[in-house]
Amino acid sequence: MPMQRLIMIGLILMTCLSLPSRARAQGWAESWFDNVTYSSPGSFEDQTRGYLTAGGMSGRVDVHNDYLMSMSLPKVRAGCGGIDMFLGGMSFLDPEYLVQKLESILQAAPAVAFQYLLETLDEKMGNIISKMEAATNYLNSIQVNDCRLANRMVQIAKGDDNMSGIIEEMTGYRSVKQGFAKSYQQSREKIEANANNPTEDLKDALANCPAEVTEIFRTGSLLNHAASRIGAGDWANVMRARVGDVYMRWDASDKVPLFTAIPQCPRQDTDSPQDFLTGTVQKRALNIPPTTADCSQDGSGRGALSLARGRMDSIAAKIRTRSALTSDERQFVANVRTLPVYRMLEWGVRQGVVDSVIADTDELVALSLAYQMLNDLTRSIDFAVSNAERGATVAGAADSASANVCQTRILSKGIEQLRGLREEALRQRAQMRQSYMAALSAANLSANYAGLLRERDRDARDAAGAAALRE
Repeated sequence: MPMQRLIMIGLILMTCLSLPSRARAQGWAESWFDNVTYSSPGSFEDQTRGYLTAGGMSGRVDVHNDYLMSMSLPKVRAGCGGIDMFLGGMSFLDPEYLVQKLESILQAAPAVAFQYLLETLDEKMGNIISKMEAATNYLNSIQVNDCRLANRMVQIAKGDDNMSGIIEEMTGYRSVKQGFAKSYQQSREKIEANANNPTEDLKDALANCPAEVTEIFRTGSLLNHAASRIGAGDWANVMRARVGDVYMRWDASDKVPLFTAIPQCPRQDTDSPQDFLTGTVQKRALNIPPTTADCSQDGSGRGALSLARGRMDSIAAKIRTRSALTSDERQFVANVRTLPVYRMLEWGVRQGVVDSVIADTDELVALSLAYQMLNDLTRSIDFAVSNAERGATVAGAADSASANVCQTRILSKGIEQLRGLREEALRQRAQMRQSYMAALSAANLSANYAGLLRERDRDARDAAGAAALRE
């Protein structure tokens, strides 16, 4: 009981003493702060303990950014509908408001002093602000990544060309990382202000890519680069005429790679080996922009049929004179897998009917050669493009110690177009094989019919000779 009486007396005295001081504190706070909230002293008691509170105060100061002077330049805009004219203007700070501004600065001084006092008294308490800033920056970086991810998802969901979205996302990432923009949205606004053209140079995206990427995806013909990498560079013009090409430009003045599709030549038979058979194979020169004048006939116009006849005549002459065959002639005999060319010519020389043998079999031999030539061409295109696509898709790093990452997604447009060339080459290869098998069956039927006629003619002559002997 005595203790409770002492507590009650103390509370009464504290309340009495705090009335004038509280009024003075409120007047002082209201004169220094724009917005002030108070909590009064109080006490409460439960079954085990008693509590006393001395009250509290929270003050806020309105701080603004004001400029002593600002100017607006004159503007004139004219068009067919009329004229808009603004002759300029100027604003300046009111001297009386400047005095109020200085008072606001003085009002903010206690808050700054209080923060400095915290950092002086307790270093851990002072570090809270820096830790909160670091956490805020981390959250901002997460927001940037979320925005990039959302933009990428929208581009994929649209189903349109994703290249613009990829470049926009990579530009935004580089701008924020290098400090050129505060956020992804600001980077996007810069791109829109630049007529939707990239604002950052993205060449470092391939800075650490391996050779199978950098040797193919560089300025020039991607098909030529891919063919040269497998030793088929001499076929590049014929390949370009057959399936088309992709031209890539990434010069020093270009911030991103630019891809141009080159179509195949129009006047050619892409579904059969007829062009190789007759010597009307097309080739296409590399010019940007591409035109129909880039297409022309490859070589002297001697096709597989003319080549087969010449080779067979030469081999027959070597057989007749018992001379050794050249390496090209031996390779010719080895390439014709559908007919035993050497044995047939050898039989024709012995029988004295070599010209008839050549006339009956030259088209079949030429058809086999034309098929192999076109098959080699389409296989080379398939291998070259597949090699380029595989190297760009699963590319690692040229230097594991480098901080740069090989980002082949910037080549997505070129890889997609190369994939189209590969699909066209495979389609031509399958269609050409069907045409070859049909032509081979027709040629075999013709050769069998010619052989049947010769056999019956021989039988007729033998029968006539036997009848003459009996007489």
